[in-house]
Amino acid sequence: MIKNKSARYLTMLSMLTTIALMFSYVESFIPALPIPGAKIGLPNVVTLVALYSLGFWGTLAITLMRTTIAAFLFSSPVSWFYSVAGGIISLIVMFALMQIFKEKISFMAVSITGAIVHNIAQLCVAIIILETISIAALLPWLLIIAIPAGIVVGAAAKLLMKYFKQVFGTKVSFNRK
Repeated sequence: MIKNKSARYLTMLSMLTTIALMFSYVESFIPALPIPGAKIGLPNVVTLVALYSLGFWGTLAITLMRTTIAAFLFSSPVSWFYSVAGGIISLIVMFALMQIFKEKISFMAVSITGAIVHNIAQLCVAIIILETISIAALLPWLLIIAIPAGIVVGAAAKLLMKYFKQVFGTKVSFNRK
């Protein structure tokens, strides 16, 4: 784990936030999957990399900065509620899994679980904002979409972490199952 407040830590925090914003920008051009609003979740690649290299608080900072800036630059302020809810709740669940199961849980399982929880959190926000429970009918489809999205995000994050490990020489274990 990179030490908090070191130059290396702040550099990595800044780079990961920038990469997450770039992924948000790219994803804004990709049409929604068969379900309205459903996306692959490219910025979540950075969430995984940060979680394994910077820990919970650094990842939370990146998530808050990314969702806030991206909502105002690439979508709408209302989308911030969806993004921040999905981002923070999935971060908490992924971190909890890592703490509870330590080395027993695979990297891909953390990613897929994060994708599933992200979709559930965003659906809950949609139910509140739109004031209708009827959209809960989308849940089975969102769960089906979350699995391949979690796999894609996990694979991309593992690749990105390999390069960050080379650049930053972090001592974090990127070779989880």
